[in-house]
Amino acid sequence: MHKMIQRLPTVALSAMVLGLTLLLQSCGFQLRGSADLPELMSRTYLDMPDRYGEFGRALERTLSGNGVAIQESPGNASAILKVTTARFQRTAASFAGTARIREYRLSFIVDFHLQSSDGKKISNSRHVEIFRDYSFDEQEILAATREEEFLRRDMEAAMVSEVLRRLEELPIRSAAQS
Repeated sequence: MHKMIQRLPTVALSAMVLGLTLLLQSCGFQLRGSADLPELMSRTYLDMPDRYGEFGRALERTLSGNGVAIQESPGNASAILKVTTARFQRTAASFAGTARIREYRLSFIVDFHLQSSDGKKISNSRHVEIFRDYSFDEQEILAATREEEFLRRDMEAAMVSEVLRRLEELPIRSAAQS
């Protein structure tokens, strides 16, 4: 196979690469993290409880990476991404025979909507919840704590991707319709 590739002229190889690229593009393939966001979001102010926490910074980085100019004040923005809820919740998922917790369920809940710079809602609120279960052993508290920290970071990254997907599919209505 390797010798066959070496024999192909550079032009034919380039044509194959171009053809594969066009094929991937025509089926809707996008690189992870890239999003087709509404034009209205070109200059967005991020309004959320903990903008400078891990989730807020990751969301800001990802929006910037997708061509959104993050504004420092709502007055300069064409849209405001209002995150009303961004919280973790830990609940018992299963118990051992001795009524001790064997597994926890860690949930990350985010509620958000888009609004105009003057505060009028231009999209309906969206609720996103992701969860992960993990084992818990009282004898290995440190390991369980580390596992939960790792899961939190992983869930924050997954949530950023999920929020971007939801923003892509938002039916935007004009501020006059609100």
